[in-house]
Amino acid sequence: MFIDSTIFVKWMSADKTSLSLEAAISGYILEKVRAGMKAFTTTLVKDEVLIWLSRYRIRELRKFLLSLRALGSLQIVQPTLEDEEIASRNFSKYPLGISDLINISVMRRLDISEIASTDRGFDEISGIKRVFEEFSLEDEFRSFSKRLISLGYKLDYKL
Repeated sequence: MFIDSTIFVKWMSADKTSLSLEAAISGYILEKVRAGMKAFTTTLVKDEVLIWLSRYRIRELRKFLLSLRALGSLQIVQPTLEDEEIASRNFSKYPLGISDLINISVMRRLDISEIASTDRGFDEISGIKRVFEEFSLEDEFRSFSKRLISLGYKLDYKL
């Protein structure tokens, strides 16, 4: 599975006083990766998140970098020039920006067909399945949500 930048951003920007379902699912996905679920992302995703944090949540920069180290089963892949060339040829064919298209090229090179993302633009890409909402149906998500409550989070969704 590939982890998109939206997963990191949703979790890093979560509001503890009113935690949205999207933020909770994002946190749950990252928790699954921390617990050993094999996942991939790119240096491009990492840098996108760093840039977003530097603009909107500067105090979270160090926490994000430290948390990446805790995600031992997350492999961070460097896009190649060929990945970027393929993405540039597909630019404007899909409702996605160049960064997302580069990530799709990396996914195809690594034979990854699922992407965890809130970005519905990925739904338009043949051979790629966006997964997100279905995580909330897992029994472990309910346990994760209850753990968040015990940590002082106020859920903005029903269990």
